[in-house]
Amino acid sequence: MGKNVILRKIVVGISVLGAVAGFLGSLEKLPISWAEKLEYRQDEVFPIKLRINSIPLVEVKVNDSPLWVIFDTGCSTGFSLTSAVEGKIEHKVTGKSVERNPDGSYRGETTLAMIDSIEVFGQKYASVETSISDWRIFSTAKFNGLLGLKYFKAKRVTLDYKKKKIGITDRPLVYATIRDFSGAAVPLLEASGSQADLVYVLGRVKGRPTVIYLDTGSSASFIDPSMLEAGEVKDGKRHLIAENIEMSIGDFSFTVKRLRVQEQKRGANFEYPQTVKLGSDVIRGFLFTVDKISGRLFLANN
Repeated sequence: MGKNVILRKIVVGISVLGAVAGFLGSLEKLPISWAEKLEYRQDEVFPIKLRINSIPLVEVKVNDSPLWVIFDTGCSTGFSLTSAVEGKIEHKVTGKSVERNPDGSYRGETTLAMIDSIEVFGQKYASVETSISDWRIFSTAKFNGLLGLKYFKAKRVTLDYKKKKIGITDRPLVYATIRDFSGAAVPLLEASGSQADLVYVLGRVKGRPTVIYLDTGSSASFIDPSMLEAGEVKDGKRHLIAENIEMSIGDFSFTVKRLRVQEQKRGANFEYPQTVKLGSDVIRGFLFTVDKISGRLFLANN
């Protein structure tokens, strides 16, 4: 085969690869269907990453340096760091404190600190008080930190695990005009104190009214044994479990295939007890919107 023929084939091959790369790039830039329907502009949709067990990660800037942290609707403090960033993030130690579990029991010690700034999707906050805890008291896998809904006040946030995207806007949405979604928008329950920015809604479990707590920072979902018959509790490899439990939030019904059976104590004073916590193992199956503008949760099939 002559050199000219070989060169022509190489050039053709490079051109084909370039065309494929350009096509894939154009696909990446195409508007996402839910973004249009929920009235997000293209510049209001950002990439996320998924760590072990589908926990979502978002990029923030700490002291102007990019850092991927867990997007955690269960982070009551708003923003915290872990020992994984020691030596990487400049900070001033301001004291010590104690981390506690939701039921008030001791979890571990934490360092209180001050950092110069944090930037969350283009909005910058100066002189931020935070904490730095040993990541091992929260997780079996190392992570940099947590970002909660305290930094999304008066905003609407949509999380799409499948396409690895998050939408953020400060513009309101008229839910009555939404079409082509199987889902429901329900009021967020108002909690007080340290739980004010957590996500609670009134739902039903096996037809019984109960408060459901949604925590994107948790890799597992839980149900209180009071909601189950004795025969529904089974032995798992490491935990008691329940399977195929029917639930609904508003008019949106779904079945949770597997939950850990564990007493739920969160201390929020609602009319009904909180007996279910849904983590990312369940939430990842939905299009998940927390609307802090109108005070609603919009949960839909994706």
